[in-house]
Amino acid sequence: MSIYTGPTVSDGAPVVGYIYNESTQNMLWNLQVVDEEQGLVQFVNLAGNNYAGVSGEIDGSGVIGTSIETTFKLHERKIGEYEIQTYNSELVWELPDGNNFTEIILSPPISFYDNQAWQFIPVDGN
Repeated sequence: MSIYTGPTVSDGAPVVGYIYNESTQNMLWNLQVVDEEQGLVQFVNLAGNNYAGVSGEIDGSGVIGTSIETTFKLHERKIGEYEIQTYNSELVWELPDGNNFTEIILSPPISFYDNQAWQFIPVDGN
């Protein structure tokens, strides 16, 4: 996932799916654990030190970059694969298709839907 902003990172920029490109920090995120027992986390983008947030908490709302600290819940679906749920609702992150620049949106959880499954992979040097 990447913050799609062009040359700068700004509040409200959509978080999008994009094929891995190690030459940009827009797609590198630090996973900050807020409460390990409850699975509460924050995502901080390395390019602009922005948080991942949401444009609203209804079905179809976008995941965006924001200066506001935003907490999400991780739910393990199976070993190494997670749903990212909003803190105040049942909605989870979904990547509707595999095309570059597809905006990540919120949707009701569907246990067999791979477009709602996320893996966290350490990157050298981060």
